[in-house]
Amino acid sequence: MPPLLDRFKGRPKVFIEEIEHSFLMEYDEDIMIQITAMAIFVGTIFLFGLLSPRRLKALGGEHLLNLKSLNDVILFKEVFLAYLSAAVLEPILAIGSMEEIEPIKIVIELFTLGSTCLWIWILTDAFDFQDVTQFYKYHVDIQKEQSKDPERYSWLKLKDLDKSSKVERKMLSGSAKRDIALWFIIACVGAPWLPGVVKHQDVIHAYVILFCWTILHHLSRRATVWSSGYLTTFIFPSTALMPLEYCLPLMDVADTVEDIEWLENYREFLVKRTGVELIIES
Repeated sequence: MPPLLDRFKGRPKVFIEEIEHSFLMEYDEDIMIQITAMAIFVGTIFLFGLLSPRRLKALGGEHLLNLKSLNDVILFKEVFLAYLSAAVLEPILAIGSMEEIEPIKIVIELFTLGSTCLWIWILTDAFDFQDVTQFYKYHVDIQKEQSKDPERYSWLKLKDLDKSSKVERKMLSGSAKRDIALWFIIACVGAPWLPGVVKHQDVIHAYVILFCWTILHHLSRRATVWSSGYLTTFIFPSTALMPLEYCLPLMDVADTVEDIEWLENYREFLVKRTGVELIIES
């Protein structure tokens, strides 16, 4: 058992109470400035996202997709994910190797762990197009067969394409549960510049993640842009990343892309699903 946990073996309640006591007694005044500033920043960006309908209006019409640039995005995503996969273990090891309880360090490490896991989920979701191809297969190819004999295929229940498309378009114009990962990272980078106990070395992963996101964001915009300005897609990562899962099937020429007729059908599906008319450049 790690040295930190030795004297609390079998007494988890005592462990929690000591962390709470130490945190409140030693760090209350020092950290409140940094916590308040981080909360205000995240809250302000969240309200800005709620009160800005322009991103939803920008979603639609013709948008260029450059397949060569999309390949660059895929390659750098692997670098980004490799770093996150390595970084996710460090907070756990840091907590387990503590000789004495340092409440603020434990809190920082836990938040670092949560943020890293959230970024892994965001990138995995954005670059996994299985849900897109599944939806296309069922609502285009299979639905055509079902419509010929509805009674025979009554066991197959397909969602209304128009209703589900409205939900999907709202997600593509911004998803707070995904975007908050970046807001938290920016807040972490800013915290050490304010008076308080959080130092630059405590948030080194935040610096690296922000640097990687800056590169990935730029590469993503070179591949395709479905939303509004550069700063908007930077602050709201979902607007830059989530459209990629609709573009990635076009890279899979071995199993997905069949011929020009398939491309034409897929473009029509995208228009119904997202309102976007892709101009494909290869």
